[in-house]
Amino acid sequence: MFKNKPVLLLLGAIGVFVIIILSCIIYISVAWKGKIVPGVQVEWIEVGGLTQDEAEQKISEVQQEFLSAPVEITASEERVSLSRGELGFSIDAKKPAQQAYQVGREGSISKRISQTWYAYHKQVVIPCPEVMIDTQQVESILASFSEGLDEPQDARLIIDDRDQITIIPSKTGIAVDLDVSLDDLKLFKQPFAGEIELQYKEELPKVSTADIEAMGINGIISSFTTKFDASNYNRSYNIALAAKALNNTLIKPGEVFSFNKRVGPRTAKSGYREAIIIESNVFVPGLGGGVCQVSSTLYNTVLLAGLEITERSNHSLAITYVPLGRDAAVSYGYQDLKFRNNLKSHIYIKTYVGKGSLTMKIFGNTQQRKNVSLETVVNSVINPKVTTKDDPNLLKGKTVVEKAGAKGYRVTAYRIINGSKQLLSQNYYRPTDQVVRVGTKEPSAEPRPNPNPEPKPEPEPKPPEPEPEPEPEPEPEPET
Repeated sequence: MFKNKPVLLLLGAIGVFVIIILSCIIYISVAWKGKIVPGVQVEWIEVGGLTQDEAEQKISEVQQEFLSAPVEITASEERVSLSRGELGFSIDAKKPAQQAYQVGREGSISKRISQTWYAYHKQVVIPCPEVMIDTQQVESILASFSEGLDEPQDARLIIDDRDQITIIPSKTGIAVDLDVSLDDLKLFKQPFAGEIELQYKEELPKVSTADIEAMGINGIISSFTTKFDASNYNRSYNIALAAKALNNTLIKPGEVFSFNKRVGPRTAKSGYREAIIIESNVFVPGLGGGVCQVSSTLYNTVLLAGLEITERSNHSLAITYVPLGRDAAVSYGYQDLKFRNNLKSHIYIKTYVGKGSLTMKIFGNTQQRKNVSLETVVNSVINPKVTTKDDPNLLKGKTVVEKAGAKGYRVTAYRIINGSKQLLSQNYYRPTDQVVRVGTKEPSAEPRPNPNPEPKPEPEPKPPEPEPEPEPEPEPEPET
């Protein structure tokens, strides 16, 4: 019987240990149900024995003291006193309260017991979350400290009316270094009041001189001009407005350009006016008339630069401002002109509107300029049909052309690049019928002469009227 005594003692010890563990678990569950274990604090704030909500409230009150404490900010001879709250600082009280509540309540049983014991006999310190800063608010409040400082200036590419290219160099600026200046204020520690001196740093421009130089733009690689009637004021205005939207467009290598995206919708709100457009295969007044001349001018300029066309449509009716087969119809949300910059350098579009002329130029790296020519072939001419309609108000035998017809065409366009000919497009332009009014009105009957007219009776002679009697001669007046 005594031989098994060590085993019994071991089993007894294990049993006692299990009882102690169970007792601890029961004690924690009962004594601190819904409360934070004693000995837990957030930074220096004691939260043991509190519910999670009570802990959050206590932490929040201390944080409000932290956010409202005055801070002296100096820069050179300027000084201002503000609180962290006014500077846009904020801090979260909920998260540390949740972390404090979880002490002794998560993980394995042994971990829970060790955390609880450690909190009782030593201390468990929960760090406060990082202080957050509203950068925009800080910059707005401290804007006065930035007055007089040099702002960074981006490098710019300038092309004048003589096609001279100039690079305006970039400049480095100076700005308040908020990260360094406000770093100490972000520490949640006592004392809350403080004093800082703003630090400054160099601020680099977004576009450097080297960035512009790396674009490789050094001259013209293509240009094209079309003519328009300057006396048509609304159409001329629309041409100038769309051309202005295209002017100074920079396109990166590999980038796809969209005419509609760049120019935008042709609406009255955008400033466009009513002029002749093509709608449902008919020339009619509409907003934005003339914009297709801008897209067609750009299309020819792009073709001559050797760029890749990804989307283009011809008009349904023949137009005259560019050769047939070389037009580009655009309609916002329906038809677009798109091309890709397949060169290794950037390209830059310039537009020039003169009195009755529109010129577009594409600038790029002249070393990549190609020998390009364009060719169009009229495969067939389609004569218009003549349709007639009766006109009851027009005399029979008379005709009037109400609508002049127009011929249609089938045209093939080619581009020859460095001697290599490639098909560009097959184009169909509809003919428009000629409409003729034919008179159906019968002429009215005219009166016919009588071959045996009856003689008219002669009028009876009237008796002569009596002659008046002569008046008596007056008696002579006496002489004086």
